[in-house]
Formats: sequence, structure tokens, C-alpha cells
Amino acid sequence: MIKVGLVGEDPSDTSSIKNLLEKRYKKQVQFCVLTPRIKGYHLDTKKLKDQLPIEAKDKKCNLVIFVRDLDDLASNKNKLKQRKDWFQSLNVLVDNKGVLLLNIWELEALILGDIDTFNAAYKTSHKTKANPMFQSKPKEFLKQLTARLNKQFHESHCPEIFKKLDIDLVEKNCSCFSAFITEFNKRLVQ
Repeated sequence: MIKVGLVGEDPSDTSSIKNLLEKRYKKQVQFCVLTPRIKGYHLDTKKLKDQLPIEAKDKKCNLVIFVRDLDDLASNKNKLKQRKDWFQSLNVLVDNKGVLLLNIWELEALILGDIDTFNAAYKTSHKTKANPMFQSKPKEFLKQLTARLNKQFHESHCPEIFKKLDIDLVEKNCSCFSAFITEFNKRLVQ
């Protein structure tokens, strides 16, 4: 069994990605969350750099997935470079065993890749008209879609929603996730 660590901006994010990936990789990969108390802006601190290699080694991780939001479109080259530099600075600490899942805008954009699952959960009927990666502030967008409904979307719902998403649809419809899956699959066989 391959052990894969998860590092992200929020425990909800890492749980969500774990739930989605387990749909495909459950038989060959055991996912574990690394540095769960470090979130948000703390991902850019020395504390993470100190704790990450220790936890990855203690948990015997073969790979580490770094989950990060770009909070912008991929056309923002400066922000893209910042996130890639951040990843590289941490990847060396885990012996270059890292894979970056860089969500364009936010993790919640992946939900738009399988909007029917969201619609079923919230009793709405939104149809995605464009590439989910071009939806600015998808978290706020999903909140707006459900603002007048009995059940309203909250980011804390993501782990449960991600359990229900169709990973094949998300991969097909979300270019950042597709690129991540391609890289992740390559790294699994190395």
C-alpha cells in the first residue's frame, strides 16, 4: 500500500480531496493528513517547513499532495509563480516526493465539474455553462446559488459533497484536476 500525505489550506480541503481520490485509489493508496493544525497563511511559515519533513517521515509517506488555491485565474502569472515557488520550497523538504494540486480560484470549483451532484444535494438546477476553472470565487458562487434555499451551501459541507462527486466527471471538466491526476498517476508508478 502506497502512503500519500496531504497538506492543504484547511482540514476541510484535505478531507475533501482525500474523499474524492479514495473513489479511484482506495485499493492502492492510503491517504493521511499532514500538519493538520497548520492552515491558511501559516502554509507560508517556518513552522510548516519545520514540521512537514518530520511528519512525512514519521508517517512513511511515499508521496505528498500539496493542495493550494490560486485565488485567481491561471493567467495571473505572478500569483501562479508564487504558488509554484511555494510548492518547490516544500517539495525539497519531502525529498521531491510532492505533487501539486493547484486549484484555479478555489477548491470549490471542482464541485462545478460535477454540478449534478451539487444540484441533487441542494435541490437546485444550475447548469454549468463554461469551464469551471473560469468561475471566479466559486465558493461564493455556490453560496449564492443556495442563498434562498432551505439548505444553504457552506464550505464545511465540502468533504461530504466530495464523497459523492464523480471523479471521472471532475477530471474531464476541470483542467487543473486533470493535470494533477496525470502527474499523480505518473508518480504512483515511479
